[in-house]
Amino acid sequence: MRKLVLALMLFGCSRESEAKDLPPSATAPAVAAKAGPRSEGQGYIVDVLPPAQATAGAAATIQVTLRPTAGYHVNKEFPMALTIVAPEGVDVPKAKLSAADAAKLTDDRAEFAVAFTPRAAGDKAFTATFRFAVCTAETCDPKVEKLAWNVSVK
Repeated sequence: MRKLVLALMLFGCSRESEAKDLPPSATAPAVAAKAGPRSEGQGYIVDVLPPAQATAGAAATIQVTLRPTAGYHVNKEFPMALTIVAPEGVDVPKAKLSAADAAKLTDDRAEFAVAFTPRAAGDKAFTATFRFAVCTAETCDPKVEKLAWNVSVK
């Protein structure tokens, strides 16, 4: 256990020293609002930011952001797909989004704004499958992430 704590402390220190060499925008959180579910893997972080609350009958948006970690970049040529499975009573105008639908697509970020309209109040459980690839100078790694989050509808 002691070795694990020491390793984590050393890792944290090395990440801090890397971060101080980056511009402030590279070290700032992707979203300043309430954080949602997060998936992490080798070379990437996927954050889901659902609205804090939605209103029945009113359009709302869920943000899904892919950020590669140090040494990786988003493969913009990969056939990226974000497939949303909305719960009963929720309309999603476009349930399958591709790279062409991204609000932002750069080497260091892929952002999707998923529009939805709930028809009734209650807690709504969403799921999604996100297919993407992150690459280094030597390798390209296709990934599939299963995502899940809830939205409270009033």
